[in-house]
Amino acid sequence: MKGSKSRAVVCLVSCVGEVYYTRNMLILKTIAESWDNVVAITPGSLADSEGNHVIKHYSLPTPRANFWYHAEFSNTLRAVGKRLKNIFLLIQKLFQIKPDILVCCEPDSWAVSIMAKCFLGCKVVVDLREVYEDRVLSFPKIIQKPLRRMLKVLMTALSRFTNEVIHVSPERQQVYSYLNKPGVVIGPYPELHLFQPRDISQNEVYANNDQKSVIAIHAGALRVTYASDQLLKAMMLAAELFPEIRLVVLGGIAGALSNVHLVESLKKKGILELVKHVPYFEVVRTIQVSDIGINLVLPVDTTHVLAAPQKLFEYMAAGIPVVAADVHTIRSIIKKYECGLLVDPTSPHEIASALVKFAQDANMRKKMGQNARRAAEAEFNWEIEKKKLYGVFKFLQFS
Repeated sequence: MKGSKSRAVVCLVSCVGEVYYTRNMLILKTIAESWDNVVAITPGSLADSEGNHVIKHYSLPTPRANFWYHAEFSNTLRAVGKRLKNIFLLIQKLFQIKPDILVCCEPDSWAVSIMAKCFLGCKVVVDLREVYEDRVLSFPKIIQKPLRRMLKVLMTALSRFTNEVIHVSPERQQVYSYLNKPGVVIGPYPELHLFQPRDISQNEVYANNDQKSVIAIHAGALRVTYASDQLLKAMMLAAELFPEIRLVVLGGIAGALSNVHLVESLKKKGILELVKHVPYFEVVRTIQVSDIGINLVLPVDTTHVLAAPQKLFEYMAAGIPVVAADVHTIRSIIKKYECGLLVDPTSPHEIASALVKFAQDANMRKKMGQNARRAAEAEFNWEIEKKKLYGVFKFLQFS
């Protein structure tokens, strides 16, 4: 969208996704390039982002409970209660702001957006980041099937009144083929200019293992569905074979892990560092000084089998190789671009073996890291994806 900025109000809303989440900030910053009035109504704080002051933010309470897998049902009920509270607050704020275009990203904020469209006449874009029917797995088994059907019916109905649907991958787009709009695919790729490719001379490559630790990075909180328990066990095994290996986790722990004692043991030995929260520029810096990226998911549902993880593409942009789960969508990227090692995410021994291979072979790390960076430059970057987002909003502006 070229020329003078539009005066219309564009608003991104979410009942649970915090404003500083990478994809939220990418969408907001991209919209702000062409629209004067950009608003976010979400949990979190813009102070935790890159500080883009042209975006006005109204903060909702950050939910302390979510639909965690294998959690107590009481936790799920608390999550429902928190969502309902945020829905009420979101409705109040929308009727004050009266936006022209709404961008939402989960079924509850989507339903609120369609209600706002009926009363305020705004246009609605939904960014489907997950297969949301999978969330019913946090409920008792006896009601999972009817809840799944209800959610599918709800999303089908909402899509009839939605102006545009955004999917994060072609595979996820296919899952949502039952919706009334095919939508557009805009991948979860990072801003390439934020990441500098690694430039390691041959001498530095060989000096690496002798003079410093080999750092494995997990850019995101540890979760059960991200094979957190398996990864921690793998780090214990890997450190026995390669004592200099270290794991840095950005985001702390989300939900409950089965072996808290192992976490404390790894921290005490200096093998594990947990960082609860850091601003995004610090995430970028930490990835760039790391040696191995960790991208594990357990194939527990459709969302994870068809994983589209932001962290994978951030590792690739930084030019570091990846230890990655052997699931459908990740496998296709790792094999095509030869930028990492695939493992069975349920096997701590396979994860540990891949970590040790990378730790012991700096040349392999360098080669696969270079492959990753080339793929990011050619295909997996926001500079390409933002053009698609421009197209969506240009169409909405003049339709």
